[in-house]
Amino acid sequence: MNEKHNTFEDKDKDLSEKLPKQPPNLLQHLQSHLSQMPESVKTVTNTRSEGLITSTQEIDLQQKQQVYHNIAQFLQERLQVEFQKVEFQKAEFQTYLQTTYILCNESDPQLVGKQPPSELAQQLATEVKDLVLTIKVHYLKPQEVPTSDTGLNSKHLRQTEIFYIDRNNPKPNIFRVDEQVEWDNLPSDVGESFIKENLARNSFKLYPQGD
Repeated sequence: MNEKHNTFEDKDKDLSEKLPKQPPNLLQHLQSHLSQMPESVKTVTNTRSEGLITSTQEIDLQQKQQVYHNIAQFLQERLQVEFQKVEFQKAEFQTYLQTTYILCNESDPQLVGKQPPSELAQQLATEVKDLVLTIKVHYLKPQEVPTSDTGLNSKHLRQTEIFYIDRNNPKPNIFRVDEQVEWDNLPSDVGESFIKENLARNSFKLYPQGD
């Protein structure tokens, strides 16, 4: 099965190019008559449209943050084992989360905040590059998710995969977190791909960038 190695940002760009340039006919009809509607109706229409956009953006951000948390937890556990440094042992989870943002080239202020990453987070990011080979996240359709009871699961699956090496063992290892996701909680671009492209799996490469 072929994988699409896109970042979150690249995937958004790809889908935006495929979406229709003009709004649907129903929306065009509403827009053409909006000026003739009472103010109360205008308010309700605008509020619902804005609410839908906000909800979609919030879901996308939540999915990203959940994946980043999985990565940060792995880094915190592994680096404390691999590098016996006092500052790494005492580093808080937020520091490892900042390290994750650096590795994945994440710059959205809604996720990373307004403050630049700490010096320790930047140091950790440098150390991690000797440990982590690649980071991917996959979204799989329910038919790709076997269960012990029915053989199929009605929920989608999100897999966070980290390929890494130990200092004492050059053979690559894999760390994976499998989590079920409801359809309504899928990122908007993933849902679009499942519908329009009929994909069984949608994959993103978060690290390293540009490969």
